[in-house]
Amino acid sequence: MNRFLVLLTIVASLFSFSINANDLDAIVKSGKLRVAVDTTYPPMEFQADDGKIIGLDVDLAREIAKVLKVDVDFIVMPWDGILAGLQSNRYDIIMSSMNVTDERKLQVNFVPYIMMGQVFVVKKKALPLKNEKDLKGLVIAVQADTTSFTAVEAFQKSGIAIKEIKAFKGATETFSALKSNQADVIVIDEAVGLYYAGLDQKSFQVSGQAMKPEPIGIAVKKTDTKLLKAIETAMKTIKDNGAFAKVYKQWLKKDPIK
Repeated sequence: MNRFLVLLTIVASLFSFSINANDLDAIVKSGKLRVAVDTTYPPMEFQADDGKIIGLDVDLAREIAKVLKVDVDFIVMPWDGILAGLQSNRYDIIMSSMNVTDERKLQVNFVPYIMMGQVFVVKKKALPLKNEKDLKGLVIAVQADTTSFTAVEAFQKSGIAIKEIKAFKGATETFSALKSNQADVIVIDEAVGLYYAGLDQKSFQVSGQAMKPEPIGIAVKKTDTKLLKAIETAMKTIKDNGAFAKVYKQWLKKDPIK
């Protein structure tokens, strides 16, 4: 009986390895790369008025697909369930402004591709914030389960007397909270803060850097080593051929951080 169970375990592991090793082949055969995005994060990934999914990550995903010679199928997911969806095979990769953190690296592998800082966003007539010490006594709006949320919690644990941390499901809600006086400041990725502040310059201003730039990466399942290598190679290709810089500058109006 024990020998039989051991044999079953070996066969199952070999079968599992075979499936994982052929995931890239399955993508190429189907002609489609399934990419998860949380479309509440302009200019990185969001939906236009006509419902079309657009943004920096969206265009970069298309460039990667060109290198792989497949099409892209964008799958819209809420941020709080996006990692679970990858683990359950609902899509092949996550390309949705995901910061590379030690905690996330325990769950998935990453292909880093952009460096992004965090900024403070306040109302237009508010006093500017210079650093995290200026958060004392303020109500802070952040998107839940993000590095912004983690950073604000760390500020609080370091002894800064933050009045309250309000976590919202999406980035859009944080700006609604600030505009309606439910919060005093937003902590958010620089690109997103600049985008929203630019849309409503009478209401918002970007005020100071909350965190130094950190890597953002494409998330791939731990078992999908062949796909990981293909994405790494494709990313290098679009950086070498200029496609990456072109897309980056189109959406962020500046050259990529080296």
